[in-house]
Amino acid sequence: MISTLLVFLITTVSAAAVAVRAQKCFDLIVPVHVDSQSYPLLVPILKNGYEGTEFVLQATKRNANPDPSALLGKPVNISTTFSISSTYCTPTKHSAKSSNLQLLSHGLGFDRSYWDLDGDLNYIAAATSAGYSTFSYDRLGNGASTIADPYNTVQTVIELAILTEITSLLRSGSISKKIPIPKKIVHVGHSYGSSLSNALAATRPELSDGIVLTGYSLNATYQPWFLRASAFHLASENQPKRFSNLPSGYLTWGDKFTNQYAFLKYPYFDPKVLDKAEAGKFPFTLGEILTGGLIPVAAPKFAKPVLLMAADADLIFCGSDCHEVVDGPYAANSKVYSAAQPLETYIQPNTGHGMNLHFNATGWYGVVQDFLGKNGF
Repeated sequence: MISTLLVFLITTVSAAAVAVRAQKCFDLIVPVHVDSQSYPLLVPILKNGYEGTEFVLQATKRNANPDPSALLGKPVNISTTFSISSTYCTPTKHSAKSSNLQLLSHGLGFDRSYWDLDGDLNYIAAATSAGYSTFSYDRLGNGASTIADPYNTVQTVIELAILTEITSLLRSGSISKKIPIPKKIVHVGHSYGSSLSNALAATRPELSDGIVLTGYSLNATYQPWFLRASAFHLASENQPKRFSNLPSGYLTWGDKFTNQYAFLKYPYFDPKVLDKAEAGKFPFTLGEILTGGLIPVAAPKFAKPVLLMAADADLIFCGSDCHEVVDGPYAANSKVYSAAQPLETYIQPNTGHGMNLHFNATGWYGVVQDFLGKNGF
């Protein structure tokens, strides 16, 4: 396990590196064809925020059915093409590391800009400064990617299929002539994006050379805390100037204080960063919430590097205290990743679930790049 004592040194070094962004980037829209299954939701269409709040209340009450699959119909096959908005970045000065690509998947409430915030809060700048290339994308229903049916299309199984196809396209050099075929691909996720990256390693281990799962643990006990706090506000009602065109199944939380509760640890963030995150937040869908349990977690055949990284005060994955949840004697890491070579865990201090929004974010950037470097990336 990487010692948290390294954080302060790494923070200093990484911040200096991030200050100079020696990278070149370009945006692109990627047509991604998927053949997957969709699970029709056996729930009424939400008409307003009152119904959204009542839904989450009933779904999380004391005697509620803990298995959301009871709300899913029989799967149907879908074959369609989505437009996925993406950004490719590579160091200005190429090195041996530049042929290694980090494929970045963001979590709920964000688009791909999560990896590319202002100032030092910029993971992509840290990765390219360390010599790596990156590919970030807006998940289905977010940012400039296809806005699809939030009930029956923007679902976890379909998003996994999209990530799988993007990976295959990158490996074959089919996305763009400007993107060379990578020597290795490491999947880096945050939160829900970590769940997708983990599921790819479980289902298609040959497609990934390593996984870095941030804002993540193997404990789902506390996720209802986030659902209750969000109260399932309709995005179209919460931010009508941005989301008036979205169907009712696109959901969000109420205000910046709920954002703080779920994503941040006070006072280790700039309130201006919170204000910007709230103003620029993106919705999640009812389909994502109800199908999250359909993708696998255990990756027994993934015999490659795994870094499991959590914030010490992560509410969603640890109930606001990740010590012993992520690295304690009862953690299931070694069983889930039984073949990992190596398996390491790391807990970022003074940080909430939205790891990239805190003062010391450059610390965990450095931990990731160091982990990759010493494992052959």
